[in-house]
Amino acid sequence: MLNKKSKSRIEWVDTAKAIGMFLVFYGHFVKNLYSETNDIAFLQHKYIYAFHMPLFFFISGFYFKPVTSFSLKFKQLFLRRLLPVFAFALLSLPLWLIYNFISYDSLKLGTIVKQILSYGRGNPQLNIITWFLVCLFVAEVIIAAITTIFKKPFALFIIGFVFLVGGVIISNRIEQFSALTGVDKNVWFIHTAIIAIGFYLLGYVIYPYINKLVNTAKWVFIPLVFVGFVGLFFTYNINSPFEGFNVNMIYAQYGSLLWFLISSFLGILGIISLSIILKSNKVFDFIGKNTLILIGLNGIFYAFLNKFLGSLYPDNGIWWQITGYALVISILSLLVCYPIINALNKYVPQLFGRPKQDGPLLPNLEAINWRAFFRKKLRQ
Repeated sequence: MLNKKSKSRIEWVDTAKAIGMFLVFYGHFVKNLYSETNDIAFLQHKYIYAFHMPLFFFISGFYFKPVTSFSLKFKQLFLRRLLPVFAFALLSLPLWLIYNFISYDSLKLGTIVKQILSYGRGNPQLNIITWFLVCLFVAEVIIAAITTIFKKPFALFIIGFVFLVGGVIISNRIEQFSALTGVDKNVWFIHTAIIAIGFYLLGYVIYPYINKLVNTAKWVFIPLVFVGFVGLFFTYNINSPFEGFNVNMIYAQYGSLLWFLISSFLGILGIISLSIILKSNKVFDFIGKNTLILIGLNGIFYAFLNKFLGSLYPDNGIWWQITGYALVISILSLLVCYPIINALNKYVPQLFGRPKQDGPLLPNLEAINWRAFFRKKLRQ
């Protein structure tokens, strides 16, 4: 099982991550094609947003391993989740300075300082798409604490479901909850993390059953592809189908509890089933193995390029032209990422989700005794 054998990779899981990452690129671009005379882009964006982030939290649960040491787990999570957030902030900082100078004839240093300070609240304004890694870090820290007490799958399933339902209820009453607790909306994405914990734990518990079906009755997933995607097609727009509304986890925006859950799990079912019946290939494998880096790189496209590229498209409502343009831009964006990913993995993989690697520029960060390291520095 993937949960227990961390070194083994399951091809269909990488395929699911690859499809999900393509939807991230596509969804973040197609939103720039909205117009008053065109709702095709809006509906495509809404369809994707109904499930694509729940999918990533659900799949993340596949990789969970029981916690033996909370302090060790915290260190690992910091290096694997938060360190990449800060690394992408450093990559994005000079781009913001260039962008500000070109756009406003000013470096806007005051704004840059505010963006940097936002990281103290867990809000990665220099690369906003890395919010997912911040939220995942918070969720996994809480899960690590929970699983030191509760270990049986059934208990974790119930806890996951409670977090999922409770998280949506809290988010739909966010002002009252913030006033009661004193915790502002999504400081360190805590409100979203509550829901992320639900998807994560359900993914962890359900994964062995999915894998068992893959090995014994793979044919079952063929009709489930249609159940998932067709079911989603008929339900995604029921969830508060008002102009300008999409499910959006970064803003703790979910609409109806029932329809959010139905659409989320139908989309997850469709993607996972499709990934299982598709034949794996090098493209899926590469994207699936590098989703963390692609999240950060997509943040650069999101901040600096997508709006400009979207403005080049003529205002019309022809669905195949809209879809074709968004597909081309999304594919080209992923191709541009390819050499950057290879460079980051070659020279500084430790900063981008692989802290256990040794060299060429940095050592194995997980092997360092950080307490002793900082004590030594303080004495010096």
